[in-house]
Amino acid sequence: MPTINEENEKNTIWKKNLPVLWIAVFLCCASYTSCIPFLPVYLLRELGVPSSEVNFWAGISFAVTFLGCTIMAPYWGALADHVGQRKMALRAGYGLALTYFLTGLCQNEYQLIVVRILCGVVAGFVPACMSMASSSLPENRMGWGMGLMQTALSSGTIMGPLMGGYMASWFGMRMSFYVGSLALFAGTVAVMLVVKDLTILQTGSFSASSLWHDLKDSLRNKELHFIMFMFFMIQTCVMTIQPLITMYVGQLMGSMGDEAMKMSGVIFSLAGFAGIVAAPFWGKRGQRYGYVRIFALVTFTAGFINLFQVFIQDVWQFAAIQFIYGLFLAGAVPNINANLTVVTDKATRGKAFGLSTSANQFGGVVGPLLGGALGAVMSTRYVLVATGCILMGMGLYTYLTRAHKLA
Repeated sequence: MPTINEENEKNTIWKKNLPVLWIAVFLCCASYTSCIPFLPVYLLRELGVPSSEVNFWAGISFAVTFLGCTIMAPYWGALADHVGQRKMALRAGYGLALTYFLTGLCQNEYQLIVVRILCGVVAGFVPACMSMASSSLPENRMGWGMGLMQTALSSGTIMGPLMGGYMASWFGMRMSFYVGSLALFAGTVAVMLVVKDLTILQTGSFSASSLWHDLKDSLRNKELHFIMFMFFMIQTCVMTIQPLITMYVGQLMGSMGDEAMKMSGVIFSLAGFAGIVAAPFWGKRGQRYGYVRIFALVTFTAGFINLFQVFIQDVWQFAAIQFIYGLFLAGAVPNINANLTVVTDKATRGKAFGLSTSANQFGGVVGPLLGGALGAVMSTRYVLVATGCILMGMGLYTYLTRAHKLA
């Protein structure tokens, strides 16, 4: 049993780790949303890609990063169980800072694609920070702490586009990437100087074959299969809708002018704001009533709210429904993350987070493709309704197969 001094030391460590990890995740997400959503404009204005080809190259630049992360995330997660999540966070943080800097130096679309591939290969900063947070938090603070970490993602999602838009207009788009690189570098340095890694490290060979063998062992965990599937489905639903929102707002407003672009930005930010408000609340409810139960509740309710999209008549009604939808969906990720810590051992948690990240990133590949295909054959409002039905099905499936069996 741990001594009183060991317990006091661990209690001190999580209180130091959590704020630094929060700031690091916020800076990473803010850097991403201040730069990456503007890649189509960057291709058009800075790299000289013809307007008729911008969507093609923008799609390729997104897809190669998601695919790279999908392939590499399990490997990085398995390696983290041998060398520690802190080293993985430093590797990813410094690597991503370099890729953002190189993006600002790109002179054509081919160079951009190479850099975006590199970005996907080295990614993994946020999952490593989330894993370190989960490993250092005491059990009675797990739901609250993971909900708080989710607010870092949401806050970065809100602030990033605002910062990126102003920087691009004041200093040019290349400067956005340089500032994003600097922010990532600063967040990584903070992790290096302050954060202590409490993950239990395995000993033994670090060879690639042994790491892939460890991954196969992890995949025998049936509950991890469920978590990976839920991560994939949530990201698929989110990314199915996201590429369609700007055009849909323009349709509701009857114009694709500056006002529609501003309103689209407001609606995107509403999702992040909803996360800040709701994620800690749902994390606490998960701590009290069970992570799986709350996950089932929020996904079903978010899906049900989305069904009301069929009745909207103007953009303000759309914004209101999106905000309420976001208040419930904000509870999904912190509870599924917290449940991941319940069904996995600390010694193998790096692999578990890596596999769940891979599933999440694959949803980022499938979602836009699905959204484009559905958008070609039906109105956007019915695509929104379809995602609502999927989320309701996820919540119902979770309740019937897992939540109702819990004591």
